[in-house]
Amino acid sequence: MKTSFYIHLSAYLLILAACLQGPVDTQEAASTFTSLAAVTESAPAVQSQTLSAADPSLTETPSPGNPPRDFSPILYGGRVFQSTSFLLLGGVDGKGWLTPDESTASYSGEATYSLHNMEHVGRYFLWGEAPEYSVTCGTYSVGTEADLDEAGFVGTLDGWDVTKRNVTELSAEGEFYQQVVTDWLSTEGVSAPQIDSLQIFRVDIEGDGVDEVFVSAQRFADETGHMTEAGDYSLVLMRKVTGDSVHTLSILQDIYTSQEPELRFPFTYSISNFIDLNQDGILEMVIEIDRWEGFGAAVYRIDGQEVVQVLSQVCTL
Repeated sequence: MKTSFYIHLSAYLLILAACLQGPVDTQEAASTFTSLAAVTESAPAVQSQTLSAADPSLTETPSPGNPPRDFSPILYGGRVFQSTSFLLLGGVDGKGWLTPDESTASYSGEATYSLHNMEHVGRYFLWGEAPEYSVTCGTYSVGTEADLDEAGFVGTLDGWDVTKRNVTELSAEGEFYQQVVTDWLSTEGVSAPQIDSLQIFRVDIEGDGVDEVFVSAQRFADETGHMTEAGDYSLVLMRKVTGDSVHTLSILQDIYTSQEPELRFPFTYSISNFIDLNQDGILEMVIEIDRWEGFGAAVYRIDGQEVVQVLSQVCTL
């Protein structure tokens, strides 16, 4: 029997959720972190983001197909290409990270998921169908009748514990991080690098009181998403304090060097979330991956100066 979905965008439910949820606490991360600026720079102006508790509007939860209690699939999606869509990135249990195939062996039925974005834990609850494999994409997806108007959600089984910490978005207008990107690109062989878009976030990944700074940037001369040429790129960098030094590390990057335009349908990378999915106290980083008629995400674990990709799926048509 098909279970009715639990995402409602009606004014009534938005008002009800707002009334039930109550106030949220805003905290300036700069008051407690060891600043990168103390080593290399003056801190730029920031806009602080906040976390809120789960949306309490749901009172009924359907059975999640009896998955193990120490397991959760990891979904990514939301509003994609004018419809609500979620990819199964894989899963996590008490032993570690699981591939999509391993995850579907652990559960195969309908389930209720909590959806988390950059600002909220449990922003919505979502009823989803059993994962279905697409031969075209080579990925599993979870169907739903829900109609979201937002993208960039990480989904876990309802009841699976996740942890988030305050994330501060720094101004993209400051010259310091623009220079960090151009210096990095210069060392990678890009002549006179340019920046079309820039994201900068500060967050304490490891919970040790020392914040890391994450930067994503891109530039493509061809705005159609088809062609690449020399000087085009998309990348995500991490700035991390170790002792009295600050190190810049590459999380993910594509840099194009051909002097002639090429039909490449390039990937673009943007920072989507910082969230502890495996319950070890260290936040994972979620990067959204987009391209012409393609969509997906990757999850990265930061261990000191080591960066490890633990989950990744992209559907390309």
